[in-house]
Amino acid sequence: MSNWLDQLKSILTANSPERPDDDLALPRAAAVLLLEVSATDPGGESLEARVIEAALIEHFGLGRSEAEALLGEAGRLQQDSVSMHEFTHMLKSRLDPQARAELVEWLWKVAYADGHLDRFEEHLIRRLADLLAVPHLEFIRRKPRAGPA
Repeated sequence: MSNWLDQLKSILTANSPERPDDDLALPRAAAVLLLEVSATDPGGESLEARVIEAALIEHFGLGRSEAEALLGEAGRLQQDSVSMHEFTHMLKSRLDPQARAELVEWLWKVAYADGHLDRFEEHLIRRLADLLAVPHLEFIRRKPRAGPA
């Protein structure tokens, strides 16, 4: 019976960004959100990938190879997920308000990486900022900081 429970637990946690003793849970969850913004507007993927990698390196202090590996894993999570709620919930509960606002700024940077802001990207960032409990004023304040390249 224990074996069955272990299998069920592994199935239920397979797509979770958080695993026991996982120091990369927060950057992984953030990478999923950044990739979701990137996937909203086809085109410019290589530019957006560089911005996402920079976010993981600067915001979370990862090395380049660690960020690249994490991006691959986050990409699989992003494709397999039907909702961003599990990722935003973890980030909201474990990051302070300043760090969440900085993450929203990185979301804007990904959206602007290709030189223009798509309305679907803006809508998604607004929704993610709400789920992250980033006040609307801070959401607006972070947008011009990311500005078009």
